[in-house]
Amino acid sequence: LYEPLWLHPTEAAKRGIRNGDIVKVFNERGAVLAGAYITERLMPGVAYIDHGARVDWIIPGKLDRGGAINLISPNNIISKHCPGMATSGYLVEVEKVTAAQMEEWRQQYPEAFNREYDPASGLRFDSWITEE
Repeated sequence: LYEPLWLHPTEAAKRGIRNGDIVKVFNERGAVLAGAYITERLMPGVAYIDHGARVDWIIPGKLDRGGAINLISPNNIISKHCPGMATSGYLVEVEKVTAAQMEEWRQQYPEAFNREYDPASGLRFDSWITEE
C-alpha cells in the first residue's frame, strides 16, 4: 500500500526497522509514509524512494501517505545562476511508524482513511472528485 523506501540493513537495524514496516521519512518540510525495503544494494547512510508518486494527504501540508517525496524536497533553486530543483540528495530522517501512531492518525483524521483506496493501485481517482 506504500511506495518502497530502500534502506541498507545497518541503517534499518539502528532504527528497529524490518522489511515491510511502514516508515516515516521526514525533515523540517514535512513527512511522507513509505514501506521499508531492506537491501544491501544501497549504501549505508542513504534512504532512497522513487520520484513521481501520488499525493495522498493524511494531514494536509504535513503528512503524506502517497510517497510523494517532492513534498519534502527543498523548494529553493539550486543556485542563483542555475535555476533547478534539488529533487534528490537532501537530508531526511527515517523512523518506524508504530501501531499507536497510525491509530492516532486514524482517530484524528478519519476522512483521510475513509477515501476510496485500491490495494493494487492506490488512491482511486473518484475519491477526490466532489460535486457542488
